[in-house]
Amino acid sequence: MNNIRMRAGFSLLETILFLGILSIMSGTIVAVYISTQEARIRQRAVAELEQTGTSVMEAMTKNIRRAEKVLTPATNTTGSILSLQMASNAEYPTIYARNAEGNLVNVQKTSTSALLTSRVKISNISFRNVANANVAYSFDLTITIPTVVPVPYKRTFSATVTLFPDDQSEAGGCSVCTAPICTASRYIWYDCDNGTCTQSDTTIAC
Repeated sequence: MNNIRMRAGFSLLETILFLGILSIMSGTIVAVYISTQEARIRQRAVAELEQTGTSVMEAMTKNIRRAEKVLTPATNTTGSILSLQMASNAEYPTIYARNAEGNLVNVQKTSTSALLTSRVKISNISFRNVANANVAYSFDLTITIPTVVPVPYKRTFSATVTLFPDDQSEAGGCSVCTAPICTASRYIWYDCDNGTCTQSDTTIAC
């Protein structure tokens, strides 16, 4: 009789079982990788927002402490725009407000700068002029975490700051300038040039 030699190999059932186990392992590895990447993206976004909020608070607190007085809001009232009278003409007035794009802007005389990146938006900004030269402020910062399903992350920042004026109460070199005012949904202010108060060409929505 001829000897029948059996060739080594996998049966159909073994092949199907192997492919099933391989697909499960691959799916698990991919899920773990995606989860790890999303965790890193979340951490970076949260860190960016925290760093941005801290930087904004440091800048605002520094300027509030150096201010001679609060122009708006009035004492014991709350508003969404803070206007400060500074001793230096180049900084008079110093204003903080939210613009239409959801960015926080800082005005110093005629210079305007945005303090946030395009990824971070500000909302619920509030300034309270507390008696005895204190300013309490708070705002929310929001960043969208760019995961597979984008998720917004929001945090509230707040502080109370005491003014330490240098008794240089002149409005940037002018004795008195008209206080900033919101009229026709625009915030208008005056700066001082060569001893004369002049309405600024720049305005902010209010």
